[in-house]
Amino acid sequence: MVDTLFLDDWDALTRERDTRFAATLDRIFAYHPFYKDLLTRAKLRRRDIKGVADLARLPVTTRQDYLANPHAFILTWPDAALSDESSVWDVMYTSGPDGVTAPFASTSYDFMNILALNRNMLRLRGAREDDRILNLFPLTRHPHGAFARTMNAAAAFNLPVTAAMPGTPNARQPDIGNGLDTVLDIVQRSRPTILWGVPSYIRELVARADEKSIKLPWVRLVFASLDGFSEGMRADLIAGLRRLGAEDPQVSVSYGATEMQGSMVECVKGAGFHNPAPDQFCFEVVDPDTHKPLEDGEEGLLLLTHLDRRGTVMLRYASGDVGKLVRERCPHCGALTERIIGAPRHHDGVLKVDGRLIDPQALSDLLLGRDEVADFQAIVEYEERPAGVGIGKGRGKLPARDRLRIRVAPSGAVLTGLSQMLAERVEAVFKVKPVIEITSAQDPMLAGRGWRVSPLMDLRRHKRR
Repeated sequence: MVDTLFLDDWDALTRERDTRFAATLDRIFAYHPFYKDLLTRAKLRRRDIKGVADLARLPVTTRQDYLANPHAFILTWPDAALSDESSVWDVMYTSGPDGVTAPFASTSYDFMNILALNRNMLRLRGAREDDRILNLFPLTRHPHGAFARTMNAAAAFNLPVTAAMPGTPNARQPDIGNGLDTVLDIVQRSRPTILWGVPSYIRELVARADEKSIKLPWVRLVFASLDGFSEGMRADLIAGLRRLGAEDPQVSVSYGATEMQGSMVECVKGAGFHNPAPDQFCFEVVDPDTHKPLEDGEEGLLLLTHLDRRGTVMLRYASGDVGKLVRERCPHCGALTERIIGAPRHHDGVLKVDGRLIDPQALSDLLLGRDEVADFQAIVEYEERPAGVGIGKGRGKLPARDRLRIRVAPSGAVLTGLSQMLAERVEAVFKVKPVIEITSAQDPMLAGRGWRVSPLMDLRRHKRR
């Protein structure tokens, strides 16, 4: 079997990709509801697309296209085609704006690829044969992949894994779901070398262990997601684990997507986010407005193409993130694959609030860089104002105005004046005075959110002025 992560040159990788992509294209032209229609309207025939070099001839697929009719992105096999290619193995869900969900189907064929993808993620992140994983992802209302794929990754690498099941106990099954102290008991019992979960929760777990003088000398790696992550949080996690006895803990950050059923990962800090399965996915960067391909190192709209899938399949799919892509061999691990350099950000994710621009990543850096804050969710919404105080006809209700509301989960006991201090810091940076609401990590808005939910949500579109 060819190890497509470490081929000799890019031409060899292109040949491997084209072989897999040809079989996928055959099935797309025959059985894909969305692309059969799109390619017909674009007057493109199967012989017009010979390989990845021809991707630029295809139109860009937007996230709005997918969310509008997600079932149209699933290959519709004929009834006679009962095989690993057509048998649905599982269905995960991706989160759209304001909690809208869309199914993402994987067949048995796809699941084998998912196992290979997750195995490569662990290879790149430095997993060893003697590692033990603690799965700290909570169960969510809709399966988003994080919980299940962590278990799958352990299986693919033949590693023991313990599911800590953090979160509020299930109302129907109260034995399912564990509080923070119970999770700490599980940590001590399972002695994990890898903590894998939402960074804000891992930070809270480490802080609680420190508070209870519980040592965690076995931990050497933390696998954390990019969303809601800051470099201050990385330093805080490493310092906290060292206080708990870990000798040289490292934090590996990932850029995940339901549409991958995995993540692009760092091999070391600063090396960029590697495409761990270049035989399964191809990435491009294009101009956000014209969709013209950009050179390596230029920032643009990130596009994902499935080269080897049989369930939900996407071509030149834009999730809405922008970033910089390079295709040179990684100088640290030697992998020959695409890498995103720097942190991708949501295109058009910057919101205007009362005439001021707020960048979600800048807000995350500001709040999560504080020791007192474990997690947060910011919401921009309309605030109704009372009737005007005037005379004559002008005494009606005043137009609604923007309000920035931030729900904050403290990392420990709530400090006196915390709300005021955070409000002042946000106002000083962004020139917008927020409403700070103190909550907990078990808040449904925090604990139940999916991978693609921005730390800054805009609810104004659903309420007219």
